[in-house]
Amino acid sequence: MSAATPITAEQLLAIADGALAAAGEPEVEIVAQTARRGFARFAMGELGQHMSLTEPLVRVRVARGARVAQASTNGLDQDALVGAIRAAAKAAVEVPEIEGFTGFTGEGEPVGARPPRFAARTVATDAEARADRLRTVLGAIAKAGLVSAGALETRVTSLAIATTRGRRLSHDGTAAHFKVWALETPGAGGAAGYGGQSHRDVDALDLDGETARAIRLCQMGKNPTTLDAGTYDVVMEPPAVSELVEWLSSIAFGANEVEQGTSALRGRMGELITGDGISLIEDPLDDGPHGLATPFDREGVWRRRVPLIERGVARGVLHDRASAARMGARSTGSALVTEGGGASVGACAIHLEPGHAASVDELIAGVDRGLYVCRLHYVNGMLDPRRAVMTGLTRDGCFLIEKGKIARPVGNMRFTDSFLEGLARVDGMTRGRTAVPTWWSDAGATVVPAIRMRGFRWNGKSQERLG
Repeated sequence: MSAATPITAEQLLAIADGALAAAGEPEVEIVAQTARRGFARFAMGELGQHMSLTEPLVRVRVARGARVAQASTNGLDQDALVGAIRAAAKAAVEVPEIEGFTGFTGEGEPVGARPPRFAARTVATDAEARADRLRTVLGAIAKAGLVSAGALETRVTSLAIATTRGRRLSHDGTAAHFKVWALETPGAGGAAGYGGQSHRDVDALDLDGETARAIRLCQMGKNPTTLDAGTYDVVMEPPAVSELVEWLSSIAFGANEVEQGTSALRGRMGELITGDGISLIEDPLDDGPHGLATPFDREGVWRRRVPLIERGVARGVLHDRASAARMGARSTGSALVTEGGGASVGACAIHLEPGHAASVDELIAGVDRGLYVCRLHYVNGMLDPRRAVMTGLTRDGCFLIEKGKIARPVGNMRFTDSFLEGLARVDGMTRGRTAVPTWWSDAGATVVPAIRMRGFRWNGKSQERLG
């Protein structure tokens, strides 16, 4: 089958079934996926790249007892899949055993209700339609005297899982992602504002609203001044919050980190580990507008809603089948396939429960002197995982707050603090939340409000503008 030919998840499942029968191996799992992606990228104020591609990928695992090896192929024909199965079978005799592995998922594993994950309008959006949607974006930024950059992507994903134990699942889903920057200058050094949104339905994206936000933040950020290091109250927009929540998820909530003793949850189940206003939930079956995750994991286990931190108290851990067997638990459907192709255990849809503030402005109004932060980057959460100590830099908008109002822009600053301890000092969150895609693993999103946190530690003087 040509890589350019659209293929459904049911068709993928039939291909996988045929390969299982032809290979004749007794213990095999096939995860087959195609992603049909369309991009319209723009930079320097012009649409510069239109691209459509289909990305097929099949990952095969073969078990010899508790020894499990994986092989991958981009081919969707039976010969390619059988070849991958035989390559994995050859490697399986050489790899270490996986403690807790009892075979691949069988046909008796329960399934649940399927949440909405498909939008026909996203499927129908072609290169011309993507370009048409972006014309007003580029025009608005140019009219403001700024330089635009960004992209609009539409994606149709088909996924199928089949095992020799009779597990057969298929899923078709869509996603649309919009990113826009309004820049003071074409090169580095000037102010920048960012807007972005994701949804399964391309028609639900508010391109005009996110563009207006990027323009406003860029205009506000011109001519930044310096600010000394210190402890400041901070209001963080959802893109900044999601960066920290994703890091917390990767170092704290997976069974592997708990077993290894590096997780902040290790030995603390049922204890208060952060503020009692904080609830973090893995909610991959969310059927509302924020839902993007596939309903089952890479092992073919139906995902579950898992309270991880409930009103500040440690409550849950995420499991795949092997870790659940080792720890006397039940799989939460949290076996992931990472971008690098390996397997891991973790979240795909962490939700930070909202607060009561009507807007970010309401949060800012409660700060006498502090910082308003739009985004973060270069975050490192491995400094002290047990305390969730992280460091990173602001980007695309950092502003001084004085007497409840934004006073002036400041250069980018570095923070170093415990995010868990910082969450204990959160005294305000918005009712509205934003879904920020998790680009590093299975399709999903981190869903968070804007927050107000007291006494966040900034350990570097803000950067001075060059030139």
